[in-house]
Amino acid sequence: MNELFYHYGVALAIGLLIGLERQFKKSDESYQYLFGGIRTFPLLALSGCAAAMLGDIMESPLGFSLPFAVVGAFLIVAYYGTIKTKYIGITTEVAALITIIIGAFCYYGQIEIAAALGVVVLILLSLKVEMHSVSKMLTQDEIVGLAKFGLMTAIVLPILPDKPTLPPPFDVLILCNIWWMVILVTAIGMVGYFLKKILGNQKAIVLTGFLGGLVSSTAVTLSFSFRSKDRPDLSKLFAAAIIFSWVTMFLRIIVEVVVVNPNLVKDMWIPMASAAVVGGLYGLYLTRKDTKHETIKEDISIEKPFSLKKSLAFGGLYAAVIVIANIAQIYFGDSGIYVSAIASGFTDVDAITLTMAEMSKASGSVAPNVAVKAITLAAVSNTVVKASIVMSSTHKLLKKEILPGVILIVVTALITAFFI
Repeated sequence: MNELFYHYGVALAIGLLIGLERQFKKSDESYQYLFGGIRTFPLLALSGCAAAMLGDIMESPLGFSLPFAVVGAFLIVAYYGTIKTKYIGITTEVAALITIIIGAFCYYGQIEIAAALGVVVLILLSLKVEMHSVSKMLTQDEIVGLAKFGLMTAIVLPILPDKPTLPPPFDVLILCNIWWMVILVTAIGMVGYFLKKILGNQKAIVLTGFLGGLVSSTAVTLSFSFRSKDRPDLSKLFAAAIIFSWVTMFLRIIVEVVVVNPNLVKDMWIPMASAAVVGGLYGLYLTRKDTKHETIKEDISIEKPFSLKKSLAFGGLYAAVIVIANIAQIYFGDSGIYVSAIASGFTDVDAITLTMAEMSKASGSVAPNVAVKAITLAAVSNTVVKASIVMSSTHKLLKKEILPGVILIVVTALITAFFI
């Protein structure tokens, strides 16, 4: 009996929270038409809980469906009343329907699901203005990109095989794992893209560099390098922005490893975090040296938040890197891994990072310390490549400002990975 009262109590609490939000909305004159508030929604949750219990007692679905249908009829009447106010929305009515279902979940002991549903309903109801603002910010391409990302995550991923289908050395190609890596990298890029868009382009140069690094540190490097030719007076700030985009790359590597192989983080966070800290401190030093706090009036050239072509290209790159790393491990040992890591870092650091994280799992073929050194070498080679872009395509003042930062980052990463 105590457990039963507990279930009813949870239903009542969730209904009260949702009812409080609706009652708060009703205090606004423009929301006077809402039919339910702080008393109605707890009653709806209790109705769902009682209806589920009645169905159990009667041992018939009618015990649940009949009370549910009666309450549903009341909701239809309430909705008909709101139409007369020339308000066509059905948000409150749908929330009421879900509240009844939440009550039923509580009776059957699905407390976690009921609580999660309650929180989601509460968030969706209370963030109306913010969600409308975000929807107005989205373009058609961004909405299509989000839909494609949902497709590749919810539909494509579950149907891919999660076991090897090819003979050695290609047995490391597990389609499910490859696609999961594609999703991870795409998600990180999309988060950076939308963060940058929400914060806007009229922000400090260094902040733009940091956020741009979530999407593409190479794009940030190219953009500010070429811009320095027209604005050499901003060389210190441009150098700081570029450095901060590289800092983001090192932090992104840590996030990727945490997701794929958390056990590896205890060994590899030191070189990555050390390089990021040293780079960040040098970037702050550059901003302190420059008294200007300029804003940028043009966006860094970064493409759509989601590109199926680019995602597939990354998947192919990751597959190639993991096969090459496996072959190098088989025939050349650890030295082969290091060479392949350096070569991979010339074009992309994510592929080799995910490869090493996957291959260094408990059942993998690469030792954790080897994986850490390989990832570090890839990050260093990628940093050197981007530094060479700066040295070959920018104003001499920017070259002068960025060179100490490159040396600090590279030396710190290598020392902490190979000698500590």
